[in-house]
Amino acid sequence: MVQIVENTLRDGSYVIDFQFSEKQTGDIVSGFDQLGFDYVEIGHGLGLGAWNNPTTGLAKESDDAYINSAVSNRTNTKIGVFFIPGIGSYKDIDKASKLGIDFIRIGINIDDFALTKPFAEYAKKKGLMVCVNLMKSYAVKSYEFSNIVKQIDAWELADVIYLVDSAGCMMPNDVFEYLDRSKELIKTNLGFHGHNNLMLGVANSMQAIQAGATFVDTCTLGMGRSAGNAQTEVFIHVLNTLGLNHKEIDLYDLYDFANKYIAPLMPSKQGLSDEEIHIGVSKFHTSYMKYVSAASSKYNVEKRKLIKEVSDINCLNPEEELFYQIASDLGNGNK
Repeated sequence: MVQIVENTLRDGSYVIDFQFSEKQTGDIVSGFDQLGFDYVEIGHGLGLGAWNNPTTGLAKESDDAYINSAVSNRTNTKIGVFFIPGIGSYKDIDKASKLGIDFIRIGINIDDFALTKPFAEYAKKKGLMVCVNLMKSYAVKSYEFSNIVKQIDAWELADVIYLVDSAGCMMPNDVFEYLDRSKELIKTNLGFHGHNNLMLGVANSMQAIQAGATFVDTCTLGMGRSAGNAQTEVFIHVLNTLGLNHKEIDLYDLYDFANKYIAPLMPSKQGLSDEEIHIGVSKFHTSYMKYVSAASSKYNVEKRKLIKEVSDINCLNPEEELFYQIASDLGNGNK
């Protein structure tokens, strides 16, 4: 079973200089909750304790405000935060736990992995789900990564150990090798956090799953640090296509949510638009878009649904008449 950890409200905060407001956080968490996401990570991109530090970039709100807003606007979604030793403190973990978070991801450059142990112990005593995030995992060889993962597994503290492609530089075969070598050595769940600098965020996430990872981080519209992250909408479709998603999240609702709440916040485009994604989802050739525009306008129906319905019948060479027929059916509520 693959679990998505939606990271837009944490990794996406880099894109807007950590200026998510309390209201935006609440609205977005509420939206993710209604869509059916199980895990949502929130807060300053650099985690607890970074919000009021000029060196890391001042956030619009405090850690407390972000957590309170998220927790009060969720029903079933688990809320988590990021934590980097040296930026955050034990006091930050204690306060976040009391405010109602469910999980914490403790991140550190992979060569300093041992520094996560005391914080993992502390968080575990607070009853939190604990993830260890091995930042810049590509800086070591796959056998070294496996050895480190084995040591962390032996602590019996982590619920998930993450391979992290911080620079978006890893090849899919590398992601597979790092995780495949590790899974046989440990009992702990494996996770993957990938950036999109080489446009491989989703491909690498899929390879991570094939290698045995059960937790994958994604961001809506790809909104994240640098070139962005594996895009939630695309990843969900790929999971659904391969029968690997443990629950159905409606893509049309997710498209609408992204366009309403996420797209207006982004100063520049990172991921794909809903139309671009849906053309791939539907196996639709854009040379027929003129028929879509005309038929959807005549019968006042949604273009995305018309594209999908037509392509489901004929994705190779649909005739103009088919577009009008399907649009008429959709307009009359026959589909």
